Amino acid sequence: MRITTWNIRAGGGRRYSQIVQALLEQRADLIVLTEYRTVPGERLLKPFIEQDYNQLTTTPPTNLNGVCVLSKHRLTEHNAKTPPESDHRWLTCQLPDFDLLLLAVHVPNQAERWNKQNFWECVEGFAAENIHRRCAILGDLNTALDIDCEGCPIPHAISFQRLLDAGWVDAWREHNPDSREFTWYSHRRNGFRLDHCLLSPSLSKSSRSASLRHDVRTERLSDHSLLTVELDDSLHRT
Repeated sequence: MRITTWNIRAGGGRRYSQIVQALLEQRADLIVLTEYRTVPGERLLKPFIEQDYNQLTTTPPTNLNGVCVLSKHRLTEHNAKTPPESDHRWLTCQLPDFDLLLLAVHVPNQAERWNKQNFWECVEGFAAENIHRRCAILGDLNTALDIDCEGCPIPHAISFQRLLDAGWVDAWREHNPDSREFTWYSHRRNGFRLDHCLLSPSLSKSSRSASLRHDVRTERLSDHSLLTVELDDSLHRT
């Protein structure tokens, strides 16, 4: 199973056709889009519906960012016990054929009106509740460890570290232990690896590769690079 996550920046806008092309090139079974927006989303998702992708989306307020999940396989809703206040940036779902639980998120920035502390508390609660399941947490976490920051560290890195200490696995770091790559750059040109896929201990055993695609950022299809994680085909339960 190939999983791709990408922050498409403000819903994609006029870049939608290039975004669609880049995503289809990934040949992903499962796609998580952050900064998805409802109105441009209708046009953006149409080619994927024609390609038989199933879809689940949040419903963000007008002109605000949400989350979208696209899957080549059966996709069902899942209700988390503790969603954050900004629940339009949080989507839980299941892939029953793989016994796989997914939390797709776009964690708020510290400076945004949304409560980042509350959001991380909910992520940590979800992680603790589901650590023994085959589960993935992925999207734009707006958080990185110091090694993945070029410039000022991010305060909520401690929340990210607590997940790792509990046994969750950073899929990209697992396969790129000595690399330093960034998925987003500030206006000062400082790089940060903000886009992640965290795997529960049992699911991490199925992880085969993880890579970043930077051309989609350097060519300005988005201001974020794209992350793809490959899981073993033996995950399929049917």
